[in-house]
Amino acid sequence: MQTTGGCDKVIEGIHQQSGYLRLTELPLKMLATIITIAAGGSAGKEGPAAQIGAILASAWARLLKVSNADCRKLVICGLSAGFACVFGTPVAGAIFGIEVLFVGKIAHDTLYPGLVSGMTGLYVCRLLGLHYFYLPTTVAASFYLGIQSLLLGLVCGLLAIFFIHTINFGKNVFSGVPLAQPAKAFIGGMMLVMIGYFVSPLYLGLGLQLLEKGISGQTLAVSAFFWKTIATGITLGCGGSGGIILPIMIVGTAAGNLFGQLCGSIDITVYAILGMVALLAAVVNVPVTAIVMAAELFGSDIMTYAAVSCSVSYLLSGHRSVYPSQVIIAGKISCLCYDEGKTVYEARRPDDIEKARARR
Repeated sequence: MQTTGGCDKVIEGIHQQSGYLRLTELPLKMLATIITIAAGGSAGKEGPAAQIGAILASAWARLLKVSNADCRKLVICGLSAGFACVFGTPVAGAIFGIEVLFVGKIAHDTLYPGLVSGMTGLYVCRLLGLHYFYLPTTVAASFYLGIQSLLLGLVCGLLAIFFIHTINFGKNVFSGVPLAQPAKAFIGGMMLVMIGYFVSPLYLGLGLQLLEKGISGQTLAVSAFFWKTIATGITLGCGGSGGIILPIMIVGTAAGNLFGQLCGSIDITVYAILGMVALLAAVVNVPVTAIVMAAELFGSDIMTYAAVSCSVSYLLSGHRSVYPSQVIIAGKISCLCYDEGKTVYEARRPDDIEKARARR
């Protein structure tokens, strides 16, 4: 199974290895991520941070010799803390850790310890001098905005399908190239150089400048969401290491910004925020996390409209995800209930599974 970023390895470890994660992966993950982002790879730091938190929690659990069930809970807490420490969203971080494991289920028994770990991590980071983004946004109640939130949710649901397929396509293309991994990385790096030179360097690296422009009300290029998606697919496909949530949020911001340019009579910032969280909900299957994250980063005024956009995009994306190890507990809609009990990977690639079993 191919994995995307660090979080999927954590999810797979929780489901299949009782939360066992190798401590030796920690320095390698940090170094690989630093090299990838410093070299211009389109990736984020939240995936490695969440994986590092989960690895440390797994090591602590083994040191204490706790049961397998408690080990899983501790790893989830580490995952939540890593997420919270990157974005400064302890509640969303706690919910992310218990929501990202499954489609159609939230592990409520780990919510409280996840909250404690997320808030503890956040306060430690603040004591060490880290500052977090917060942009309170005032949004007047509007039926017109409610309808547009629904339409933007539809757009982000379709965009989520495109994003997921692009990431998978990039991995499949590079995996099929009969070259050593360093050569693949070189080819991917040259492709990113061409994007940076001929299109814009804003689509490389963390892309924070693109994100800031999008949510500050400035108009972004019409093709911004497309090029950021392509750059991310190339980065992860050629073997780059890094998180995928930040690129998802940037692509969603660009899509919402474009939506606001085309049909908005309200501040473009509102549409950019809704696009950001709606795409996150659809691509990662974490609608509750995305809604709470919108409130923690932008204030409670945006929460109602974020709930509309996130719910619609989440349903429309179907049983797809950039984290193929997610287990489908309940189908999003009745016609998809036959996928229950499978992982996202098994649900989307049944022919590949059967071929692999036949080869054995």
